[in-house]
Amino acid sequence: MKQKFEKFLKSSWGLEIWLACPPKSRLAGRRRGNLIFRSKKAGVAGLLAFIQKHDKKYSNLVIFDKIVGRGAALLAAYLKAKEIYGKTGSKLAAKSLRKYKIKFYSQKTVPNILNRDQTGLCPFEKLSLGKTPEKFYKCLIK
Repeated sequence: MKQKFEKFLKSSWGLEIWLACPPKSRLAGRRRGNLIFRSKKAGVAGLLAFIQKHDKKYSNLVIFDKIVGRGAALLAAYLKAKEIYGKTGSKLAAKSLRKYKIKFYSQKTVPNILNRDQTGLCPFEKLSLGKTPEKFYKCLIK
């Protein structure tokens, strides 16, 4: 998956979601997963679109995201993802992903994800504080 992540980083996509082959599958050695979703939407909009289309239909998901804040982490936990790879990830996201036992790989870790003008927390990072994955998702769809 790391090679697929390197390719993703060079692409214009902001999010990719892969269905990983289970380790005991006879295909696991030959195929490293199937791409099932891509998005160029900003923030958590891509993850939200995937959830609205597929909800918890899949297991064994691997998520590639350019920026992984706590909001993206909670949505990954909502989906019960297996792993998430990020170009940039926040410490808040890493803590949440550990709590929900989701493997996390980040090229760069920052204390927090900031808003677009760098004057405060990202709105999704702020909204996610003190929420469970289910409560965060429900806040987003209201």
